[in-house]
Amino acid sequence: MAKVIFAAEMRQLTGGIEQAQVEATTYRRALRELKQQFPQLSENIFEKFALAIDGVMIQTPLMETFDANSEVVFVPKIPSG
Repeated sequence: MAKVIFAAEMRQLTGGIEQAQVEATTYRRALRELKQQFPQLSENIFEKFALAIDGVMIQTPLMETFDANSEVVFVPKIPSG
């Protein structure tokens, strides 16, 4: 299962849990699983974060896939301008 690590700002919505595991290998399915595990996490929350999959930063992860043994990390988006 892929390991998901939550940004510090997300942990207040996960009951303080820093990481979880998902069976999904796509970003969208992972979000569904995470919303089932942590109902306080909403689509609006996920939109505020970029993703690092196995150390590679992705700003718009909607169509991303990853391996079952990947590390998926939510990180705050860096504002551009």
